[in-house]
Amino acid sequence: MSLATRLRKIREYRGMKQSAVAQEMNITQQAYSCLETRAGNVKMDTMQRYCVVMKIEISFLLAFDIPVNDENLLIFDRINFSQVVDEYKKLTNRLSVYEELLMKENSLNKRPLEGSSAA
Repeated sequence: MSLATRLRKIREYRGMKQSAVAQEMNITQQAYSCLETRAGNVKMDTMQRYCVVMKIEISFLLAFDIPVNDENLLIFDRINFSQVVDEYKKLTNRLSVYEELLMKENSLNKRPLEGSSAA
């Protein structure tokens, strides 16, 4: 999916017309229409203004592997994408610590008790 297609899909999911988005971005409707048809070299400032109007993170706009749908727009509307990444890293770290503790516990349980003899 191209950036132009992604811009259009997000706008459509938000239920906005090109003219409304253009007005909020402080550009002409024709300029906005060009973004949706051939967003080749879009300036960072323009993408940031679009994201403000659409209430999304720029990382979501550029995350071509994350589909544009109602569910994802709700997720990325409620929480900052960078927060999602941070939480994922924390969970991964916690999982590593938990697995390490389980391995230690398992190795302790497999050790013969002191003073016992193996027959």
